[in-house]
Amino acid sequence: MDPDKIYRLFSPCIPVKGYHRSLIADLNRHQLFYIPNTLYGVLKYGHSHSWAELVNHYGKVNEIVLKEYYQYLMKHELIFPLTKDECRCFPHYPLHWDYPSCCSNAIMDIGSQAQYDINQAIEKLAAINCHHIQIRFLSSCRSEDIVSALDKVHSFSFYSVQLCLKYQPVIEDLANTLFDNYWKLAKVEVFEAPSDKIIPKMGLICLLNYYKDKKLDSNCCGCVSTQYFSIETNHFTESQCHNTCLNRKLCIDAHGYVKNCPTMERHYGHIDEVSLKEVIQREDFQKLWFINKDRIDVCKDCEFRHICTDCRCFIKEPGNIFSQPAKCTYNPYICKWQGEEGYVPVEECGTYTREPGFVPDKKKIRALNKKIWHEE
Repeated sequence: MDPDKIYRLFSPCIPVKGYHRSLIADLNRHQLFYIPNTLYGVLKYGHSHSWAELVNHYGKVNEIVLKEYYQYLMKHELIFPLTKDECRCFPHYPLHWDYPSCCSNAIMDIGSQAQYDINQAIEKLAAINCHHIQIRFLSSCRSEDIVSALDKVHSFSFYSVQLCLKYQPVIEDLANTLFDNYWKLAKVEVFEAPSDKIIPKMGLICLLNYYKDKKLDSNCCGCVSTQYFSIETNHFTESQCHNTCLNRKLCIDAHGYVKNCPTMERHYGHIDEVSLKEVIQREDFQKLWFINKDRIDVCKDCEFRHICTDCRCFIKEPGNIFSQPAKCTYNPYICKWQGEEGYVPVEECGTYTREPGFVPDKKKIRALNKKIWHEE
């Protein structure tokens, strides 16, 4: 290592500290690199100090460990050397987020019998400059109903549309026709299918996804899993101050009621009777937009908090809007997912209290990590 050089992370490689370990999210390559919390601290100090200053700060006795850390980072192309004069040419990665619309995406649920005017609902979404729309047909539907909805969507300035359908034997032929005829159609998801499979369409522009064990039911949402992680700039920056599931989202349930999420009980009136322009501007409607992971019990201690989705509908304590998602099976205090050897639920690592929420039991967590990871 050059003693006079400062070794910095590439700008899109952003460290995130968790309770027991940290990670580096490479937003360009969409990859995660796990690092110990001690290295997180080293990177923070080393951001503005040379290698010689770093060694002096942590002590000569730790130079070998520091070198191993930095060799690992160099091997994975996460850091690069700079002179002090060059540092000002490489500013911090901007983490501010904004969006050119008050509604980035919407969900429309349609049951066996439409409980609202679907065409009028699409018109109202277009009027508030909604960019992306997901239409979920919760029961078997006719192809004419799908075509009618897509015709209406394509007559406005939506950027993309997704369809969620229950499996029917003719679904692939129907999907092929729809992809050919509707260029805004980005994805068709098929539930309760004979098997899981993903079929790319139009190159990789469109996807036809089959799910064997998933049901097309709003009660099935809210799951937290690595398959739902999003390691990219827009999600990461939005997560800094916003809820990445509900922010700038508007939903219409199968009965026609306007909600933050189709599964939530609270609604803001029937779509046939209310103005979406007024609903979307309401302070109480926007309140959930600003509940980010740094405010949520347990999530605020998790290294995955800025790449994970969040659910404010299925939570462990329904009376506490800042409660941990009920369907999360990861324990950030011991870095284990349910099913992995040594896993214990979060409840065994602390205590849920009304105020101030979940309180980690540091002594118990140290004992668990010593047993699981053989740490001293």
